[in-house]
Amino acid sequence: MADDWLQARLADAPSPLRERLEARVAGLDTGAGLPEALVGAACGLLDGVRDDLERRAAAFDLLVADGLLTLACEAAAYSDPETLAKRCRAMGPSGELGRLAELWLRRE
Repeated sequence: MADDWLQARLADAPSPLRERLEARVAGLDTGAGLPEALVGAACGLLDGVRDDLERRAAAFDLLVADGLLTLACEAAAYSDPETLAKRCRAMGPSGELGRLAELWLRRE
């Protein structure tokens, strides 16, 4: 079900972005839930570009991370709209994205 849902969402994305998104979502462990897996993939990507933003490919990495987070919110709304707000807060300032933001602030 998750694979079909993701493929349907990625179908209309521009080719270079879709290819990068497909590479990131391939083999995701969705045991804890698709939204959580997508957030984890996005955060992993953001962690990877944090110290290398001057690299031209970092722009694509940031777009892919944005796409993954968008998909995570959409997957949460689609699968369990009752907990969408809870899941979004888990990504926010006190969650995984907040942790990354703190790391980005401290980079030199």
